[in-house]
Amino acid sequence: MKRARTEEAKDARRQVLLDAALDEFFERGFTAARTHDIAERAGLSKGTLYLYFDSKEALFSELIESLTSPNLARIDEIAATSPSALDAIDRFTGFASHLVRTSDLPRLMKVLIGDSQHFPETMKRYREEVLERVLGAIGSVLEAAKSRGEIVVGDPHLTARLVIAPVLFSGIWQAMFGADPKAQVDLEALFGEHARLLRRGMETADVRDGDHA
Repeated sequence: MKRARTEEAKDARRQVLLDAALDEFFERGFTAARTHDIAERAGLSKGTLYLYFDSKEALFSELIESLTSPNLARIDEIAATSPSALDAIDRFTGFASHLVRTSDLPRLMKVLIGDSQHFPETMKRYREEVLERVLGAIGSVLEAAKSRGEIVVGDPHLTARLVIAPVLFSGIWQAMFGADPKAQVDLEALFGEHARLLRRGMETADVRDGDHA
């Protein structure tokens, strides 16, 4: 196979390898997956794979980065531009349903959970750079809103964990049962209900009174 010459061609080949790696990791698990099989699935040689990634671990780390980075940027944007915490909740839960339904993040979650004991440093980095970043963004929005008297919550950063808990559960559900038509869930309705419960739990008395005025 010809070597990719342009940056666009190199990026395309890198993406083919990442896609093949996710399929292989999802089907076989990180530990059992072999770089030879990943390269073969991508239609490339093992030597070509090593031109882009010097190890299976490096390939896995970039796979995590490629799947999470754009979504982290979107969450940061929601946190920075929402006019209120309740608006941020609505936008976040709407985005969450899109992530679970259309992205590869649920499949990545299955790999991470299934083989986490085999790459503790990668898991630590994932927790620090992905999960804690999301929790921090949501917690900061809630903390600022609480200080303004906009919402009523106890610990904003613990509440942030309650905000994302159904997202994580739905991602796991999708990864495990997504192929079964009988296990399908209306994610828009689910996260709409989640947002409604969160709003009602956080609204101040003035907001509640206004709802019934």
